[in-house]
Formats: sequence, C-alpha cells, structure tokens
Amino acid sequence: MDHQSEVVGGGPVGPPPGSNWNSGGGIQVTGSTVIGPVAGGQGATVQIGVGGDANSATAPGADALRAAAQALRVALAGLRVERPGAVAEEDAADADAALAGILEETARDRPREGVLRRRVGTVVDALRSVALLAAAVTGLEAAFTALIG
Repeated sequence: MDHQSEVVGGGPVGPPPGSNWNSGGGIQVTGSTVIGPVAGGQGATVQIGVGGDANSATAPGADALRAAAQALRVALAGLRVERPGAVAEEDAADADAALAGILEETARDRPREGVLRRRVGTVVDALRSVALLAAAVTGLEAAFTALIG
C-alpha cells in the first residue's frame, strides 16, 4: 500500500513514514550547517519559496558554482573573525585566493575546466578538515561536479 492511499478524507499528503518533510518556508538540517541552496545528484532541483508556493529550479551550472564559492568565501571570512585560529592562516589564505579565482573564472563566458579544477582542489585541500565549513566545501565540490561532470 503506498502512502497516498493511507490519507484519510482527501486531506493533504504528508511525508512517507520515516522520512523528513518540510512544508514550511525553509530547509531543515540536523547536525550540520548548510549555506546557500542545496541540490544533490544528477537532475536534482532546489525548491525555494514560502508556505508551499515554491518554484523549482535546476542548478544553473557555472552560476551554482559561483554561488557556492561566494557562500564559502563569506563563511570562511566569518569563521576567521569569530574563531581566530579555527583555520590555519596559511590554509585560510590559500582557500580565499582559490575562491576568488573561482569567482573570477565563473564570471567568464566560457569558464576553463582546468583552472576551476585546480581552484576547487586547492579549496578542498585547505579546508577539508575544518568541520565548521565541511558542508560548504561539499557544496562547492558538488556544484563543480554538476558543472563539469
């Protein structure tokens, strides 16, 4: 029996048993931090809206990578101010320079794959062990993979 057949009186369909569900105006995340829109996997979409009035949009390639880089750059800057020493200064400087390079490259009409690959790799290497930025680093990797394949 599927979940919809269990709905009584034609009421709204709720989440299948044991799943997470968000019928409000946001994303619910437990146990980690998410910065910016999140979509995972080929063909994944992000729904942005309030109270069920959501618009579905497929992650837009270079724009998604640019947004992920910008969000991570802001998070890194905030972390450096709020918790000095949470990221080694050399790693933070390397990551910030690579993120600036990603922003510059994604502003081009035709971003170069090799340049982006090196910049993303630098960010991942520099920030991989920073637990407070782990979700943002994963988002950057996912946006790059979605763009390049």
